[in-house]
Amino acid sequence: VGNGGQGTRDAQLLEQTGQAKIVMVADYFKTQADKAATRFKVDAKSAHVGIDAYKEVIGSKVDAVLLTTPPGFRPEHFKAAVAAKKHVYAEKPVAVDAPGCHTVLEAGDKAKMQNLTVVIGLQRHYSKAYRAAKKLFDEGAMGKAVMAHSAWDQGDIWPDRRGKRSDWKSQLDYEIQHWYFFKWLCGDHIVEQNIHNIDVINWFLGEHPVRATGITARFNKYEFGDINDHFAITYEYPNGILSSNTCVQVNGVEGDVSETIRGTKGTFTTTAGKGGTGGVRIEAARTRKDPNPAPIYKYEGGDDKHYDQEAATFVTSVLGKGEGEDKYRNDTKYGVESTFTAILGREVAYRKVALTWNELWNENKKIGFKPESKAD
Repeated sequence: VGNGGQGTRDAQLLEQTGQAKIVMVADYFKTQADKAATRFKVDAKSAHVGIDAYKEVIGSKVDAVLLTTPPGFRPEHFKAAVAAKKHVYAEKPVAVDAPGCHTVLEAGDKAKMQNLTVVIGLQRHYSKAYRAAKKLFDEGAMGKAVMAHSAWDQGDIWPDRRGKRSDWKSQLDYEIQHWYFFKWLCGDHIVEQNIHNIDVINWFLGEHPVRATGITARFNKYEFGDINDHFAITYEYPNGILSSNTCVQVNGVEGDVSETIRGTKGTFTTTAGKGGTGGVRIEAARTRKDPNPAPIYKYEGGDDKHYDQEAATFVTSVLGKGEGEDKYRNDTKYGVESTFTAILGREVAYRKVALTWNELWNENKKIGFKPESKAD
């Protein structure tokens, strides 16, 4: 459900396991559904189109569904999939607002009770290198965490994918086509993209922040949309641990896609990689006696294909062949918590106020499409 670039990639990885087959597709746009049907050799009768096309897939006899539409649709689709007792592979983020997070969390709990597999596209959790570092972290190799930082800083996004409003028959068509630039569909890039790095900090610390402050602005002069292009957030975790976060989409900035946690005995730090884990290290703290200690752990890119491993874990779990935490894999809790952590960062920055987790979690403020909206 959702036949764009990421959805197509995920579908290919599932089929590459040799144990899954795409048998039905659905997309808002006919061109996308037709393209996916051709690519995955799906019968034309099984290619569905329109805002409610997801119902055809979820209501069919398939074993599992792949939810890869713009995130604004995720809560409704996720809830329907679990109600239909389908295993779910859903891309991140799982929502764009607090009510959406509530919907997904409740549905995820129901999935767990029925031993339905739920995998969320936060693929670092499936990286062998990240898992190895997390194990060492939990065993105390870095001592106590003191502070952290995460970032996704890069140039302008999708500069060649911006059409004119006049080229589309309706405002809804226009916004769904350009979904990345509208908050009700993407949640802003701190939610849609930067969630990966925010998620790692939550994962390693084993909890979500209790409070946040931050700033944001819009440097680029977009011709449409309502998202900003740079954020700087400070998250406060229990025990007073602070984590700074930056995410930038402005040409000329130095690229940085990473996570860092500093502890009393060492530092965990990462670098991005294309198609898989880049670098993961735990450096021992320097001392006068040992100013250049050997790394506690070191991985430098290559064979750790976390996207592939995520797809394989999903298939194995659906087939009931997983082991340990992957037996009946259910990523809902951390998927929701990391999504909401990013939403918290967005909201404190936009509102220019400090907010606690509970204050925002208990709000019933939903972001939706405004039919009367016009292109700027």
